[in-house]
Amino acid sequence: MAKNWTRIDISCGMEIADDLGAELAEAFGAGVEFTPAGLRIYFDSTAFEEKRQRLQQVLDSSPGANAGHEAITWSSSELADEDWSETWKAHFKPLRVGRHFLVAPTWERVSPGPEDLLILIDPGRAFGTGHHETTRLCLEWLETWVGKQPAGRDHAPGSLLDVGTGSGILAMGAALLGFEHIVGIDNDPEAIEVAVPNLELNNLTEKIRVTCASVQDIRGAFDVVISNIQSMPLIRMAEPMVSRVRDGGRLALSGILTEQAEEVRDAYEERGASLIGTKTAGEWVLLEFAVSKKDTE
Repeated sequence: MAKNWTRIDISCGMEIADDLGAELAEAFGAGVEFTPAGLRIYFDSTAFEEKRQRLQQVLDSSPGANAGHEAITWSSSELADEDWSETWKAHFKPLRVGRHFLVAPTWERVSPGPEDLLILIDPGRAFGTGHHETTRLCLEWLETWVGKQPAGRDHAPGSLLDVGTGSGILAMGAALLGFEHIVGIDNDPEAIEVAVPNLELNNLTEKIRVTCASVQDIRGAFDVVISNIQSMPLIRMAEPMVSRVRDGGRLALSGILTEQAEEVRDAYEERGASLIGTKTAGEWVLLEFAVSKKDTE
């Protein structure tokens, strides 16, 4: 039986959208979309009434609610499951990212070239289609990082942890680039439900392990840790994120508005990471950190 969904459209200024989106994602364990007007989040209609009060509490307690910014308002609309699918199909078209990535939805016919790295994807209700600036920044960074690795390096380009994997797009891009040990984690069970079929579509289930977990639950260290989420959770997770990077490894963070980059940078440099590069797209930025454990041993 198909579900019905309640779509919540939140009107707010972009200066508070990043922080508010992080609060909503944490409060409800659900993906939050950025829209031209602000934010969008979806609830199972059968559970929305019990979440309505909590939603209003989060909006009322937002740092921007009483700080001279434009008023935060919201509206709801009902959406059948099949309508959701049609909405994605209308806006998700094949997209080239970087030099080699070709990201395409399952319902579009594409003809990849011999050097294309094709990612077939059905985003479902998880973030990550390649169309958002932050996702493109991450895929382009991965491609550039791999291009810098010495030819013939054993196990090149190494291992990767994707924190907040969403649809699995970054983990899949890493697999196509040659990473050999890849773990994708997300604290939203529905994101994992979306990511698993995407791995199957691309024949990557043997190369990528996805699981519902937080970065604190993961053991071991990785050559690369990448995360495309919001600034607030990135700041809160700074210590465990840095600890998951091996000595000499890299940490790539996006989902960060340019005006919040300094705050994120400070949080990670306080934990011993060193900012070595930035790249912007629109109002978003990717921060690249090098991690050396020698000084802390």
